Amino acid sequence: MIELKNITKNFQGDNNSKNEIHAVKNVSLEINDGEIFGIIGFSGAGKSTLVRCINLLERPDAGSVKIDGVEMTELKPRDLYNARKKIGMIFQQFNLMPSRTVLENVAYPLKGMSKAEKIKRVRDLLSLVEISDKENFYPSQLSGGQKQRVAIARALANDPKILLCDEATSALDPQTTGAILQLLKDLNKKLGITIVVITHEMEVVKNICRKAAVMHSGEIIETGDVFTIFSNPKHEVTRNFVRTTSNLSKLEILINEQSPMVELKNGELMARLIYIYADISEPLISFASREFDVELNIILADVEIVAGVMVGGTVVIFRGQRENIQAALNYFASKNVNVEVIKDAGVF
Repeated sequence: MIELKNITKNFQGDNNSKNEIHAVKNVSLEINDGEIFGIIGFSGAGKSTLVRCINLLERPDAGSVKIDGVEMTELKPRDLYNARKKIGMIFQQFNLMPSRTVLENVAYPLKGMSKAEKIKRVRDLLSLVEISDKENFYPSQLSGGQKQRVAIARALANDPKILLCDEATSALDPQTTGAILQLLKDLNKKLGITIVVITHEMEVVKNICRKAAVMHSGEIIETGDVFTIFSNPKHEVTRNFVRTTSNLSKLEILINEQSPMVELKNGELMARLIYIYADISEPLISFASREFDVELNIILADVEIVAGVMVGGTVVIFRGQRENIQAALNYFASKNVNVEVIKDAGVF
């Protein structure tokens, strides 16, 4: 559905500076029809510029943008205008018109329809996003989640093939964010619409996306299915993202604060165990403790759902004979558990 090839976009620096800002650098990306695809990156990574290149709100300085096989950069203005109707977009700040009712906001993009046809179309959309009772309300009378539902309905007005979501949940509280993400998943399933989610929050990508790309300094540094990116990140930036969403990230804080929780006695070893493609219902830790005659003290643990699959990890202090500890570590590795030794107090 979306094919980007060698997209580059630069901006002039502030105050007519001769220094260029390289917002997007030679990015290539493919997003399949009906997919929910995430583009994640810290602030300034270039992800919002990249998504605006998809509908040519930002025209790339170089590269190709194909939507459903059509080269967007070669379209004449009228053809581009018509092509954009099939690409809906929602934003962090909703962009609703305060002087218009919900019904009028959603009806705004509709052209060439009678008044009765517009009202029917808007009411169908408001029902779809579960906000039918608010059609005569003004934006100031709505909660943040309700405003975003109105914005989604408006973006769907022209029956688009693609919905671009630029930090669409960043202004919402966690509970409302969850509701909006569930709505987007439902719309994807009901309408078969391709959704591109731009976010700096790994939680959003884990919740809704099956595939994702990680951006840093204008480049895509990692791409693939969300489970693999989360469970086995290749790039340090991606690992930092993953740590921000895991309870295991507290380990570094405890170590830096020299907490008694992470102090090792002679002969002890601390390791982080990350379950990758493993059946985490299997009692690996209790089995290892019995089988290899080692004591295992769990300091931190975290289990969650990523792309519909359970993923987990623990931070464990091992105590016992060195050969027994090594045998236990080897056992975990044989069970597709990623073993990372954090601290080692040596042998007895």
